[in-house]
Amino acid sequence: MFLVLSNVANESAQQLVEMFPPGAASLVTASNLNVSFKAGICFGDFSASKLTIGGVRISAGEISGVISSIAYFLPQEFYYIEPADREYVCAEVSAFFVYFLSQLRCKKLNPSTTKTLTGLGLHRVEWMKAVRDVGVPVQSARLRNGQPVDVGTRHRGPLMRATCIGGTIVEEGIPDRVGEHLHVLSRAFSMPYLCADFATARDGEYLLADLWSVPDVTVPANREAMVRFMQA
Repeated sequence: MFLVLSNVANESAQQLVEMFPPGAASLVTASNLNVSFKAGICFGDFSASKLTIGGVRISAGEISGVISSIAYFLPQEFYYIEPADREYVCAEVSAFFVYFLSQLRCKKLNPSTTKTLTGLGLHRVEWMKAVRDVGVPVQSARLRNGQPVDVGTRHRGPLMRATCIGGTIVEEGIPDRVGEHLHVLSRAFSMPYLCADFATARDGEYLLADLWSVPDVTVPANREAMVRFMQA
């Protein structure tokens, strides 16, 4: 069983589920969590924990992969909970899923952290420092109140976007150097999914301009690559 975590507003998540063989994947959202996901956790033997996902009874050890297309749940998604309790319920459910996902021993796009259901969960300054530490050149940036500020064009041409999923660059025609940078980052962060924008410096080097680690399932080529990665 493959799990796809998303929200009901993202129609692409359901399209991703339907790309797997019938019954092989299930969509889990906060808006229907009371019917799409039920769990009885066995702390002594997590893999034996009994789950009901999409009406199918399985054990945690039978989950083959997880694709989390959201970094967190939103209180508004718990519409079936009393309004005064939604913030609390959202926080509790999020904490449970961070634990649940961290205990699964299967393929994940991407692994959860203590901050998010998927991805790095790092501030821009944090990931920029980490990127420099592994030798990938970074485009200089100016921040104001923690947010990037446009300082004008410091590179040649438009930004180049590249996506790495399971060690494969999704887009065609990406320069080898950009692919090398992205593979280094994927390994350094232990993130099978990374999407990045690169700027071209005047000396021809490619500079990392932005980085995303929450899987984007709205791109058809991404969905195809995700299915291949999970089924490999």
